[in-house]
Amino acid sequence: MTDSQNVGNAISGTVAGSVVQAGSIQQVVLSPARQEALPVPRQLPAGLRDFVGREEQLAALDALLQTSESAGGAAVVAVVEGTGGGGKTTVVVQWAHRVQAEFPDGTLFVNLRGYGPSAPLTPEIVLASFLAALGVPEAQIPAELDAQAGLYRSLLAGRRVLVVLDNAGDAAQVRPLLPGASGCMVVVTSRASLTDLVVAVAAHRVDLELFTTAESRDLLRGVVGPARADPEPAAVAELVRLCGGLPLAVRVAATRAAARPRYSLADVVADISEEQASGPGTAFGEGVLGGAVRSVFDWSYSQLSPEQAWVFRGLGLHPGTEFGVDAAAALTRLDPVTVYRCLESLAELHLVEPAGRKRYRMHDLLHTYATFRTELDDTSDDHQEAVRRVLAWYARTAQQADRTAWPALPGVTLGEVAPLGPEVVFTDRAAAMTWLNLERANLISAVRRAAAAGLDVLAMSLAVSCRFLTVGGAAWSSLHLDVSGVGVASAVAVGDQAAEALLLDMQAVTLRQIGRLEEAEVIISRTLTLAEETNDPACLVAGLLGLGRVRLIQGQLQEARERYEQSSSVARETGLTRYEAMALCNLSWISVQLGEFERALEEAERGLQLRRQVDDPIGEVGALVDIALASQGLGRHDDTVSLCRQAIASYQTLGFAGVDLADTFLPLATSLEHLGDLPAAAQALSEAFTVLTALEDPRAAETHARLTSLQTRITTGSRP
Repeated sequence: MTDSQNVGNAISGTVAGSVVQAGSIQQVVLSPARQEALPVPRQLPAGLRDFVGREEQLAALDALLQTSESAGGAAVVAVVEGTGGGGKTTVVVQWAHRVQAEFPDGTLFVNLRGYGPSAPLTPEIVLASFLAALGVPEAQIPAELDAQAGLYRSLLAGRRVLVVLDNAGDAAQVRPLLPGASGCMVVVTSRASLTDLVVAVAAHRVDLELFTTAESRDLLRGVVGPARADPEPAAVAELVRLCGGLPLAVRVAATRAAARPRYSLADVVADISEEQASGPGTAFGEGVLGGAVRSVFDWSYSQLSPEQAWVFRGLGLHPGTEFGVDAAAALTRLDPVTVYRCLESLAELHLVEPAGRKRYRMHDLLHTYATFRTELDDTSDDHQEAVRRVLAWYARTAQQADRTAWPALPGVTLGEVAPLGPEVVFTDRAAAMTWLNLERANLISAVRRAAAAGLDVLAMSLAVSCRFLTVGGAAWSSLHLDVSGVGVASAVAVGDQAAEALLLDMQAVTLRQIGRLEEAEVIISRTLTLAEETNDPACLVAGLLGLGRVRLIQGQLQEARERYEQSSSVARETGLTRYEAMALCNLSWISVQLGEFERALEEAERGLQLRRQVDDPIGEVGALVDIALASQGLGRHDDTVSLCRQAIASYQTLGFAGVDLADTFLPLATSLEHLGDLPAAAQALSEAFTVLTALEDPRAAETHARLTSLQTRITTGSRP
């Protein structure tokens, strides 16, 4: 069982149908639920109960819906365009909820982040998430955009699916996400005109202007109530004017007014007018946002308590528009209970919106306004300190999650960075992975933000903790390469050659995973050069292990053996016990392939001793399978059965599944068949087939044929 768990990762992949080491980062962790049929995706966010107006736009979308089944072989595409805060998402989500029964095969939704503090989502990442929602196992999602788009179009052919692409930055971000056949419908929202889509795919424009006076009045009346609005028509008219027709501003102002029941609406108007007259001269935004609308935001902000205002300003410095209570606490130096109370108050005022338990998101326009307020109201030192605090909190928490998920792997020391903010405790690997995936966008943004701020130690640590990205399959590989590249640059900037070697090794592993072996060799050469310059044995071992892995993938077993023997020798001489165990794992697998089973057994048993010595439970299970394979080659089938069953139980206890588990059931079935226990062998093959089928592993067909043959023998009593 091969194991290239080198310095940067716990990776050990298949080679031409070979067995895979458990605990490998690129493995698909397949929960039992994942093997069952997925529900029809219904990904729309919640709509609004007090939605008003937009009859013209809703009617336009309804008319396009009627043509979606007879679109001449092409999906119908609508582009809803308008200013930020103009209600594009609200209109489309409201309409989509109303009509999604017309799309029995699903509703896909994504915020493309074309505008906001986070980097826009790439089409590769969006397609990976859509394909997963449509039932494609993560391990089978292609890395290349063209292959992803082709699979996506194939899955949607003949289906009725509504695809909502919210907050698009440009047409290039959208084009790969369009279905290829009629029956589906795509609705895009954007602040840009996306003329290229209109020209290239005959997209239909649906212009969303600012609210009419009547629509603004209806929303205001709906929020504050007719009992307050109807007696003050002049105040309502002036408040509507001050909001400039921007739905977000109307809702913010109306919600704040509703929270002041003792104020008349005329009082509210007077306060906003005074705020506009006496407010700071610095313009916020351009056009409508540079004047009256900003005064609405200013007025609502001025009504906040000092603690609420401090939290609101701090959110403008957060690396993304979605965040949890603990991150906000780290950002603001407040305790989580106080921050939670403040965020709930901000949510009631529609300055943030709930996104889950103790989790919130902020409209990117309000995020920009919050950034504007902190630059205006706080000192530069306060600003920089808040950024440092939240990035340090993310670095420490991500490091803890990373260590919980992969306890045997190295990271970057944060000893010189004081602990800041609430500590998050991860009880097990599943909890750690859940947090890492939930915070994925923030962590990626935090790496770049830390590097840009010159906080290189934090950038390095965050980049190392982003190794979890490779669990999501090949589609995330390019993003992982970018993030680790930022980490390498930070390591070079501070002269931390150990961190540089670690991150280079991670890049090489990712490149090997996606088959870019020549590029991987270039990175490995840099690692070996660094090892020579620094006389660092760990760096040398990492490079040798990486080079051995490349040769193994290329089928050059003898040269691979030489590299692994070199790495084993250096690791043994320098006390790098875990890395010696990794080399022995790979050497045992090579010996099995060459038919040298006694040698394979010796290498595997030595590897098991070392795994136990360094307390590496995942590697220990893999070593058991290495011993099982060598024993099988020696004809010791009872030993093989016992070892495989022990390994399977351990995999299940550790929460590992997917290809590792399948590749333990397969040798188990072989030895059971040799021992004459055909029903048990058939059961093992069936278990392997189930996993391989879910992964769309090409060996599934061969395993099924073998299972069918064995079942026939059991039924007829025939011998092979």
